[in-house]
Amino acid sequence: MKQNEAGQFSEPLYPYITPNNLEKQLIQSKPLRRLKHLAHFGAGSLVSSVVHSRFEHTVGVWKLTSFFFPEDIELRVAALLHDIGHLPFSHAVENTLKFNHHKLTEQYILEDEVSSILQQFNINPYKIIGILNEPSVITGKKDILGIDHLDSFFRDTYMAGNIEILPKHLLHKIRCTSKGIDTDIETGHYLLKLILSDHKLFLSPQMVAVDRLLAESIILHWSVDDKINKNEFARLTDLDVVSMLKTSPSCKAKELINILLFESDKIKINNIKTGEGYPISIRKVYSKVPLCEGEPLTECSNEARGIMHNLDDLSFDLEVVITSE
Repeated sequence: MKQNEAGQFSEPLYPYITPNNLEKQLIQSKPLRRLKHLAHFGAGSLVSSVVHSRFEHTVGVWKLTSFFFPEDIELRVAALLHDIGHLPFSHAVENTLKFNHHKLTEQYILEDEVSSILQQFNINPYKIIGILNEPSVITGKKDILGIDHLDSFFRDTYMAGNIEILPKHLLHKIRCTSKGIDTDIETGHYLLKLILSDHKLFLSPQMVAVDRLLAESIILHWSVDDKINKNEFARLTDLDVVSMLKTSPSCKAKELINILLFESDKIKINNIKTGEGYPISIRKVYSKVPLCEGEPLTECSNEARGIMHNLDDLSFDLEVVITSE
């Protein structure tokens, strides 16, 4: 393989997987390349060290899928395409702005660039959409951890400096069954601790606050710019959005993006809602667990149940304000 091709499929967490010709073409498509310019950690990437993109995450999900299911080409393709519908800054603005990245993913798979590549290799685009729209080993079935989230927890904690063992040194202890991730009890506890560590960061009031402020700045921009096309917005990159907000006709939108970029110390969390800021809340947290010899880890481990209880304790209902200090 040419050096530049190898580099596009290389990252530090997992063993190298050799892509086939279909996967090489998909990774060069515009919908996949765009993911390089979307922060996986949302607006949190502006104020934290967790700065990897949706592209690295996608390569990770593809590598894990290929590691566990090397002969399932359609599943490998679904892993590569599972995130192409994400908005700028990923989940940061999706709910607030009333988008659905799953529907956008479906739309982009059916458009000519991706669908023509798939059809060239006798892959039906609707078959890939079907895999992504149903519970699978990528998403994890029911309450079981899947490949997609496994990579997220590995990658986020690695970037935050909170990982003790590189995933490539754990894979021999991890399997993926038809239900999702299965491992031994010790490794299962380690995975749950990574999930808790990741949630303590990305569901912290400060990280939720910066997502809310970014979404608010976009809403303020839209309120004074009637030229906004939501379909076009969904295809922008993070840099496009930052540039848009820095030159917004809304002074408040410009102020908020400037604070996110350069003055994050002005972002404060109020434990009591005063009505002077923006409400932020987390009421539901992650609840999927790995299997241990075919059974959910929480059914055979008090320690696992304790970790999941600690996850529940992360919920909050607060307010973010901007100070003048």
